[in-house]
Amino acid sequence: MAIWVCLLIAALLILSPMLSLRPGRSESPRSGVRRHAKRHGGELDFTQVPLARPDATLIGYRLRYPNDRTGSAFVAVRDEVASEVLDRACPQWRWREAPLPSLDREREAALMAWLETLPVDALVVESRERTLRIWWEESMSLERFEREWPTWVAMRETLAGSGRKR
Repeated sequence: MAIWVCLLIAALLILSPMLSLRPGRSESPRSGVRRHAKRHGGELDFTQVPLARPDATLIGYRLRYPNDRTGSAFVAVRDEVASEVLDRACPQWRWREAPLPSLDREREAALMAWLETLPVDALVVESRERTLRIWWEESMSLERFEREWPTWVAMRETLAGSGRKR
């Protein structure tokens, strides 16, 4: 009998670290959002955020531009984390780097309207020649994200072709 008790205790001690590695309640919704983005053409970016805030834990959701249609390079930062010296892009956003080359009026209007619809925890929108990234804290529910993801993809399509011509 004592041997069985010792074996049971040993088995519990071996399995206990695995229980602590399970995702917590706050991580489960994130995994659904991440899976949805990956299944629908997005990629996750865990690199350095283009923001001078060490306390911000942001995840980048990356959408690649088509190879033959590059994007304009810019970085827009939400007002609450931006410096006052940065130029205003729209009521809640400032340019850390203004678009180069400049966006035409239609693309700029579409971008400004789209920026206003992003969740409040989306703090940085970064566009480079090959990718559009939205840096945010992933607070949105899966249901809302599923409704809004097509607008993110549509913005990528709108900005594609706005980059330097080769």
